[in-house]
This record gives sequence, C-alpha cells and structure tokens, in this order.
Amino acid sequence: MISAFLLAIKKKTFLFFAVCICMTALFFTPGYSQLKSVEGLKTQLSNHEQEDTIKVNLLNELSYQDQWYNFYGSLAYAEKALQIAERLYYKKGISIARHRIAHCYWALGDSDLSIDQALKSANIAVKERFYSAAGESYRILAINYRDQQDLAKAHMYIQKAEQAAVKCGNFDLLSRVYNTWGVIEYTQNEDELALARYTKSLAIVESHHTLRFHLSQVYSNIGEMYAKEKYNDPKLESYYYEKALSVARNTRNRSAEAAILNSIAKTLIRKNRFAEANEYLNQSLTLARELNVKRIIKNILLTFIDLKVRQGKSVDALEYVEKYYAVRDSLLNEKKTRQIVEMETRFDTEKKEQMILFLEQQKQIQTIWTNIWIIGSLFLLTAIVLVYRLHRLRARKAKQMLDVQTELNNKLKETDQLKSRFFANISHEFRTPLSLILAPVEEMITSSSLLISDKNNLRMVRRNANRLLDLVNQLLDLSKIDAGKMKLQMQGDGLQNFLQVLVASFDSFAESRLIHFSKSIQVPSRNAWFDRDKLEKIISNILSNAFNFTGAGGFVTLSIQVTNDFADMLIEVTDTGKGIPAEDLPHVFSPFYQTRRMTDDSQPGSGLGLTLVAELVKLHKGKINLKSELNVGTTISITLPFRKEDLDFEEVMSVAPAKLVNPEVEFNEYITGKAEVNAHGSECILIVEDNKELRSFIASCFDDDFRILQAEDGEEGLKLAIEKVPDLIISDVMMPKMDGVILTEKLKTDDRTSHIPVMLLTAKTNADSRMDGYRSGADDYLAKPFSTEELRVRVANLIELRKKLASKYRRNLLAPAEPNKMVSLDDKFMINLSTLIEVHLSDPSFGVEQLAEEMCMSRTQLFRKVKALTDISPNELINDIRLQRAAEMIRFKADSLTQISYAVGYNEQSYFAKRFKRKFGVSPSEYANP
Repeated sequence: MISAFLLAIKKKTFLFFAVCICMTALFFTPGYSQLKSVEGLKTQLSNHEQEDTIKVNLLNELSYQDQWYNFYGSLAYAEKALQIAERLYYKKGISIARHRIAHCYWALGDSDLSIDQALKSANIAVKERFYSAAGESYRILAINYRDQQDLAKAHMYIQKAEQAAVKCGNFDLLSRVYNTWGVIEYTQNEDELALARYTKSLAIVESHHTLRFHLSQVYSNIGEMYAKEKYNDPKLESYYYEKALSVARNTRNRSAEAAILNSIAKTLIRKNRFAEANEYLNQSLTLARELNVKRIIKNILLTFIDLKVRQGKSVDALEYVEKYYAVRDSLLNEKKTRQIVEMETRFDTEKKEQMILFLEQQKQIQTIWTNIWIIGSLFLLTAIVLVYRLHRLRARKAKQMLDVQTELNNKLKETDQLKSRFFANISHEFRTPLSLILAPVEEMITSSSLLISDKNNLRMVRRNANRLLDLVNQLLDLSKIDAGKMKLQMQGDGLQNFLQVLVASFDSFAESRLIHFSKSIQVPSRNAWFDRDKLEKIISNILSNAFNFTGAGGFVTLSIQVTNDFADMLIEVTDTGKGIPAEDLPHVFSPFYQTRRMTDDSQPGSGLGLTLVAELVKLHKGKINLKSELNVGTTISITLPFRKEDLDFEEVMSVAPAKLVNPEVEFNEYITGKAEVNAHGSECILIVEDNKELRSFIASCFDDDFRILQAEDGEEGLKLAIEKVPDLIISDVMMPKMDGVILTEKLKTDDRTSHIPVMLLTAKTNADSRMDGYRSGADDYLAKPFSTEELRVRVANLIELRKKLASKYRRNLLAPAEPNKMVSLDDKFMINLSTLIEVHLSDPSFGVEQLAEEMCMSRTQLFRKVKALTDISPNELINDIRLQRAAEMIRFKADSLTQISYAVGYNEQSYFAKRFKRKFGVSPSEYANP
C-alpha cells in the first residue's frame, strides 16, 4: 500500500517536472518569450496609474515589442510616452519615444515625419550623451534617406550610427546598423561591400548575446545576394532564404516574414519559376494585409506587376497597377492626414498656452492697476515738486546758453574775418608770381627769333596764366564782398556808350567760335547810375558762360532794356547751348560748384563766375534769375536799379573812357582740328584727349615726324581708329562719353584695330589705376605731368616694337601654331588670313578684293591691318604665301614644276619662275636640284 502510494507520488513528480521542463523550453522560445514579455508589460502598465518616468519607460518598451505585430499600436504607445515625458522634462524618455515614433512613421511610409522625429531625437540624445538612442535615430535617418535615394546623407548617418553603437557597446544595435549599411551599399550596386556588411552583421549576432528579431532580415539579404547573377549560388541562396523564413516565423516577426516571401518571389521571377513565385507572393500579400503595413503591400504589388508582365498577362498586370496606385494614394492620404492632425494638435496646444498666458497677464494687469492707484498719489505729489524745480533750473540754463551762444557767435565772426583776411592775403601773394610769369612771356612772344611752335607754347602759357589771374581776381572780389569791404562806386553818365563798347568786344569772340551773336541795347545815356567795374564783371561773366557752353552754329542773344517805369535796367542773356541738368540748378550760384557740363573747348569752369555775379547783383540790391533746359539752352535775367535814390553808395566816380574787354579765351593759336592730318611722316598717330590745349600740345610734339589725327573723346577716337587705322594711339583715361580704358578694350577686341599700340595718359598714378589700364590691353602707361622727351622715346619704342612683330609675322606665315600656347587676337587674324589664302591657293584670280570680302573688312581696312602686322601689302602677302608653299612642294618633290606652279595659282611658267627667283635668289629648277 505504502509502496504503491510512493510509486504514484513518483509518477506525479515526474509528470510535474516534465511539464516544467516543457514550459521552460516554451518560455525560452523567442516567439513565446516575446509574447510573454508583451503581455507582462501590458499588465505592469495597467497596474501603474501614476504618470512618471517608469510609465514612460513601460510605454516605450511596449512600443518596441509591439512594432513587429502592429505598427499602429506601436505608434500609439510611443506618442503617449512622448506626451508624458515632455510634461516631466524627461530627456531620455523623450529621445527614445521620438525615435520609436520615427521608426513607426518609416514603416508606415511617411519619410518626412520620420526624418523630423529622428532628427529631434538625435539632437537630444547627442546633447545628453544617450548613445544608444542617438545610434537608433541615426540608423532610422539612414534608412529614410536611402528610401529617398539621397545616398550621401544615408552614408553620413549610418557612419554616425556605427560610431554611437561602438561607443555604447550595443551589439544588437551594431548588428542592425551593419545590416542597414549593407542595404545602402546594395542600392549603390556595391555588391561586394553589401555582402561584407551583411556578413559582419551576422557575425555579431552569432558571437554576442543579441535579440534575434532582425536576424531574419540579415539572412534574407544574404540570400538575395547569392541569388544575383554575380554570385549565382543556388545552394547558398536556398539555405539563407530558408533560414530567414525559419527565424522570422520562430520570432513571429510577421512583417519581416512578408518582406522575405516577397524577396524569394523576386528571385523566382528572375529564374522564370512563375508558379512558385505567384504562391510566395500570395502568402506575402495575405500576411502584409493582415498587418496592414502598406509600405510592404506596395512593394509586393510591384513584384506582382513584374510577374504578370513577364507572364504576358497584361490585364492582370493592369489590375495590380491599379491596386498599387490605390495603396500609394492611401499612403499619401494617411501622410497628409497625420500632418493635418499634427498641425491641429500643435494649434490646439498653442491656443491653450496662449489662453493660459492671457489669464496670467490679466491677473498681472489687475495687480499692476491696484499698485498704480496706491502709488499714483505719491508720484503725483513728487511730479509737482519736480516740475517746479525743473522749471527754475531750465530758466537758469536758458540764460547760460544764451550767454554762451552770444560768445560763440562773436568768436565765429572773428574766425570768419580771420579766414577772409587770410584768403585775401594768399590771393594777393598769387598775383606777384603771375605777374612775373606774364611779363617775360609777353616779351618772348614778340621776339622774332623764336620758332612758331615755341610761340604757340608761350601763348598757351600766357593764356593759362591769365586764366589763373582772373580766378585770383574773382577770389579777391568774393573775399571783399564777404568781408563787407566792397562798396559801389557810381557814375551817372555814359551808360549806353560803355555798354556798346563792352558788348562789341565779344563780336570777334563769337565770330571765331562760329556762333551767331545778336544784341539789343536800349538804355538812357544820362541820369543812369552804374558802377563801371562791377557792371563789366557781371556782363562779361554771363556772356563768357554763354559762349563757352554754346557750340558752333549756335545762338547767343543779349538784351539790355529799361523797365516801363524807368526805374531798373533789365539784362537778359539767352543761349542755345548745352543747358544745365535740373539737379544742378539749385547749386549754380554756390561757390566752387561745378556742373557735369564741359565748356565747348573741353575746359571745366572754376565754379566762381556765377557766384561772383550773384554777389555783385546782391550788392546792387538787384535780382538774378536763371532758367535752363538740358540740350536746349539757358537764360539768365538780371534786374539792376539805376536811379540814384534807389542805390546805396558813398563814392561818385568821374566818367572814364570805356575800355575794350578782351574775352578770356584766345583762339586759333594752334593749327588743330578734329581728324586733322599732318602729312609730314609716313606713320600715323591718333591723339584722343578731351582737353583741346593738351591735345594740340601733344600733336605739336610729333607733327614733324608723323601724320597726326585728333579726337576730343573716346567715341570719336574709336570711329577714327576704325576708319583710318593709325599706327599708334595716345589716349587720355578720363574723358566724357567714353573713357580711355573702355576705348582700349574696344580697340583690342576688334579685328580691325587689335594690332594698334595704345598708350594711356592719366593723372592717376596709383597701382590699381595702372592695372586697370594694362588689363584693358594698353601697351604703355604714362602719368601726368610727363616729359615730352619721355613721350617721344616711348612712342618711338612702341612703333619699333610693332615693326619687329611685323617681321616675325612675315617669317612665320606658314608655321603651324604651337600647342598649348596662348593665341592673341592678332595671331588669330593672321591664322585666319593664311588659312583663307591657302584655301584659294590654286585660284589665280583670287586677290585682295575677295580676301577683304571674306575677312568682312573693307579693302582699305585690310590693307592697313596687314601693312601694320607684316609691313607688306595684302597682295604681296598672297604672293609670299604662294611662293613659300611652292618652295615647300618643290623641296619635298610633291609634283612636277608645272603642276606645282598651277597648284599655287600661277598659270604662266615664266612669270612663276621670275617671281620665284626674285623671292629665293634661284630658279625653281635650281631650287629643286641644289
């Protein structure tokens, strides 16, 4: 009985241990343990009501465990974890929740949201040194960018993921990183690198204690590699695919199983095993639809389309295409819906925060108003006291400021007087040396022993010294007016006679300028009071301005009348000159102000003439008015009182005889003119200078040795250069219309003028200005003021250099261009010229006319260009090339002498022999048999 009982106990004990062993084995089976883990976590979550870091960790873990069965559920757990973690400012929980959300969005096909969440997770993880979370985030970023075909970013983030996994020793993460890396390499068709990454991932799983969930993907990827034609190993392919399916099913990784079935189907399709492929695809699609993972469903439908197309079932393929687009559109709609929900959530959150902030502000405002009513009375009393004290203080300071201002005004007046005195003294000092210059110059001009060119130079000195003297006199007058020391010195008779003589002195001036000058003077001769000196300055200045700014063929009109009541004299000068820009009109009477206009002889004004006129009119208690329109003309109207009772003067002058006023500018002292040619020499020089006197002076330096062309600005210079093709151009840099740098650029980029040496003259001597000149292609650069001897030497050197270049071009007419050598515009011109002649070499009728036409140049331009480059005419150049080519053919015995002469364009043998002997010193037959 006892023994039977003991036997029964032994049996039950055995059964109990057997059950325990089976349960333990089942528990340690990956799929079962995973289910046990999920169920246990859910139980813990339901029992844990407090929202703290423990709950965040439970939700994040559930999101991780649930991802392979239900991505939507995994996303919900992660979003709940994120909400709690953000309220708790729990950085680690936030980072993990965000990379879990990023993983779910990737699985659901929303790359943009996935990237956004992964980047936010990575930023927190890197800052807080959560290396595992950082590695997970970087891996998800790499997957997303790989899907978007941005492989550069995918490589960058997968490398960061590897570094983070190694740093924290997370082998499970490291294995998944290498698997993802292999996928990226596979996308780039780097098969060997991809296989190496997959193998490394597998080795880590096999040598370390890691989770097995992703192992199925590694096996599948390796199987896919061995299925490719490059490796084509059916045994290894079948082995790894079977291992992949086995692991996926054991771990219940259903999404991986669906993807693996799809990969096997792709391999079978490539092997034309369509029936088996169709079976695997149906299994894969069923599983993916159960999981509702549309990203995988979309890939499976693409494989179905490929299968049906290969089977020739177009109708079925079209049906799967429609299903594919339906899934893709559903993914896009879900993505948009998620974005809208996220925006609405963000808006609601911001709205709630604004409401809370508004209520807090309302509370603060109420508190502030309470404090204001309490403290306001105290402030009011304090303000009344302060206002009273400030009022007294301001009155005291105002009195002090008034005293200081009075003292300052006195000092400014004293300073102004000192300035005017200094200005007058320094102006007086100028007059002595100017007088010492003018006196000997006048004596030398009258000397009969001087050459005409020397006298011209001395006249230029005299004219500029007189101009400087007039400028000094104007400065002295302005200084006197400013100091209040200039007084009117009136006389009562002789006004009409004085005005007639004064105005008549401008007749020759107008005639030399080819300007039509009309005048009308109707004033009383007696009982008209005027200051002879000041009236002369007023009329001379306004007439000189009118003539200086009016070109040849223009009109200047002077009218001097009296008003209807015989109280005032009205002076009006009208010209048809260049006019004044509207923006300059308010400043024309300001001292030293110069408009952008230039006088007719290209000389800028001093900016003092109209200022002096305005001050003198003011001294007379008169009025001045100016009207002008650009390119139409200018009118100046002056009203001066001439009745004795209307004037304020102390001194009365006796009547003096009127003197003839010589206008400021002397004319025709140089024999110059635009495009004027001096035929003394064979070479031609073009001088481009806006200053007429300097232009004429430079011309006088070369008129004995060269033909001279002159232009007053860059536009005219360019036209002359193209038309006349001079041997050298001397140009100023600063000129109206077109400056010297632009002129040089245009000359050097034009086939017709690129060979002409250009020398630039300028007052700018800094390195930048020189470099600008040289960059434009200038051959030489000379700073003002310059030595005439240096100018002559440099011109001679440039012309000599051009002759040496001509000799070089003649020697190398048929020489081939050197490789890798910079070719100038002139080199290109000669190459084109030689090529054209070579093309027509056998045509005896080919001549200069046809050559000029094909070079798109006139016969004259071609002649001057070729003459400048080679020092021979175009006709001689054609003959030279014919004869040199004939000599070459004879030297290499290319043909008979008769045929060679025909080949180079000579129909008559005797003429060919004559020209050949003149060129080479021997006849063709002697040249052939030396």
